[in-house]
Amino acid sequence: MPAQAHTSLVSSDPAQGARLEQAPERIVLTFTESLRQPSEASLLVDGTALTAEIDVDGPRVVVTPPADAADGNYEVNYRVVSADGHPVTGTIEFAVGDADAVGADEPTAGARSDAGDSDTDDGSVWTSPLLLGVLVAAVALGVAVLLLVRGRSRTSGHERS
Repeated sequence: MPAQAHTSLVSSDPAQGARLEQAPERIVLTFTESLRQPSEASLLVDGTALTAEIDVDGPRVVVTPPADAADGNYEVNYRVVSADGHPVTGTIEFAVGDADAVGADEPTAGARSDAGDSDTDDGSVWTSPLLLGVLVAAVALGVAVLLLVRGRSRTSGHERS
C-alpha cells in the first residue's frame, strides 16, 4: 500500500524567526491542502495564552491577535487535520518589538507525518520511540507479574490438598 502524504506547512506570515516592530493584525499559516475540522491554533506571547480569533479557510489557518497584543516572543501552536483525517502539529515563533528573536536559524516549522519518514512528527504520542519502548516494557512487566502470581497460586493450591 503506498504511503499517503499528509498536509504540511508551506509558509507562515510572519515567517518563522521573524522580528517585527509591531504586533501583526493577523497571522496566516498556509498548508499543502485544505484542512478538515477540528483544525485549531493557539497564540501565546511570552508564554501567556492570548484570546485570539482563529479561522480555518481551506488550506489556511488565520489567527487574529487581540488589538492590544503586546510586544514579546510570539508562539503560534497549531493542530490541523489533513484531508485524510490525519492530525499534524507544529509551532511558529517570531518576535515583536524588543523581544529576543526566536528560532531564526530554523526552517519554517511544520510537522509532517508521511509514512516512513523518520524526521516527521504527526503530534501523536504513539509515534514517540521512547513512549513506545516504555509501553512495551510496562506490558511485558505486567505479563511477567501475572504469570508469577498465577504460578504461586497454583503451587499454593496443590500444597493445601
